[in-house]
Amino acid sequence: MRVLIASSSPLAIPLFIQIERSESHEILGLLTNPDKPTGRGQKIEANELAIWAAEQGFDTYKPSNRSEIELIISNLKPDLVITMAYGQLIGKEALSIPLYGWINIHFSELPKWRGAAPVQHAILNGENQTGVSIFKLDEGMDTGPVYIKKRIEIDANETASNLLDRLSIVGAEMCLEVLEMIKDGKEPTPQQLSLATLAPKLGKNHGKIKWDANSAQIFNQYRALCDNPGVWCHFGNERIRILEMRISDVVHQLQPGQVHIKGENLFVGTKDRVIELLKITPSGRNTMTAAEFVRGLGTKDGWHLG
Repeated sequence: MRVLIASSSPLAIPLFIQIERSESHEILGLLTNPDKPTGRGQKIEANELAIWAAEQGFDTYKPSNRSEIELIISNLKPDLVITMAYGQLIGKEALSIPLYGWINIHFSELPKWRGAAPVQHAILNGENQTGVSIFKLDEGMDTGPVYIKKRIEIDANETASNLLDRLSIVGAEMCLEVLEMIKDGKEPTPQQLSLATLAPKLGKNHGKIKWDANSAQIFNQYRALCDNPGVWCHFGNERIRILEMRISDVVHQLQPGQVHIKGENLFVGTKDRVIELLKITPSGRNTMTAAEFVRGLGTKDGWHLG
């Protein structure tokens, strides 16, 4: 089968590897987002996946609108387009061009957590299971009929980034099975609409920690958002991003947000227990351990996080 892969994330790399290893399928290239300004200098750069694909010798296409997508698909004439973290809704015309249409690898057990951030929402809600679903793409947001899905356990300390890496490998392996199902003419199963929940994209404001929540909620917020878009709060007048934390077994009678510094350890009160901050990035400064941050404080008492 001649396939085109549509993605803008390095999570698609295992998919390229799995399909390239197979003897039954040919990768026509990568369909990805256009280059965009990146970093403080706002230099126009390709995304990580596009750079990787070019280095591996895959043809790379970067349409900026629906008409360009349709033109590329019409010229390449793939049997199937496989999407994973592409970030674009595909129009009806483009969906109809490939012989077998389009399929999407989605990181939840559909119809639960439809949308851009299914893994993050699962962790935010304290769930211990998620999944991978592969479905036939239609014009809706993750609404198409499902070929297969698989349930995956979430480790108690696992961050969204680590879990996504695991799920991308599982999804790539499942995709080969779906390609055989499609070749054999097997039809996908419609989703049960009444069970659908939404997982919209999460922004920087969702990463602000409210220390009057309980420790499990705060830790889940950290696990879900620490890498993207980041979790943060204010230390006095300074904004800090928290890169590493843990729920502490140390017993302190602290009010929510109250800071207790013991030696070079930095503890914070929550609604129920204490959280220890391990690594932070103060605004405008380099990332440092909590011990390095504590050593730079003029006074160790009276601090409160907000």
